[in-house]
Amino acid sequence: MEENLKDEKEKLIKDKIIKQEIQEMMQLKGIKQMVWDTLTLEKGYKIDDIIVDPQFNIEIDKKPISVSIDFAVEINSLKTIIIRCTSSALESWERYIIAFSRAVEDYQIPFAVITDGENAKILDTINNKLLGNKLSELFNRETALTLIKDYKRISYNPERLEREKRIIYAFEAIKCPVVKPEK
Repeated sequence: MEENLKDEKEKLIKDKIIKQEIQEMMQLKGIKQMVWDTLTLEKGYKIDDIIVDPQFNIEIDKKPISVSIDFAVEINSLKTIIIRCTSSALESWERYIIAFSRAVEDYQIPFAVITDGENAKILDTINNKLLGNKLSELFNRETALTLIKDYKRISYNPERLEREKRIIYAFEAIKCPVVKPEK
């Protein structure tokens, strides 16, 4: 009898966790759609400029690791903006997005955004400046072209690069897992 109660309790907890994760995934899909619409319909970015769920490879202790972000905006062969969508506190992802911008390419990606679809942290990662707090404040494609006109592909400090990769790796480990309900 006691064993059955324990099994029932575990099943209820597991079902609740799965339900919460599905709810969060649905919310995240909505946020991603809002970002896509903002980029293409409001800010004038071309569909070909936007890479959805791009994968990047980094190396930690000589081991290759694949990491991803929700969006990368690439203009004139330069990854210009990376975007992380989240339904949790934006501040909690700020260090991750900065590390990501510094370490996933052989140059620093100049702009990074964390957003919940409305609120945002729009960051100039090279100059360590906050450019805006709302997704609507993200610059349009024309402004992006002006901002990157004279951009020099600058690598991040090699002595600090390993730390940035470890930060990315740590955050990758806590991203929401995809849990499929048992059949």
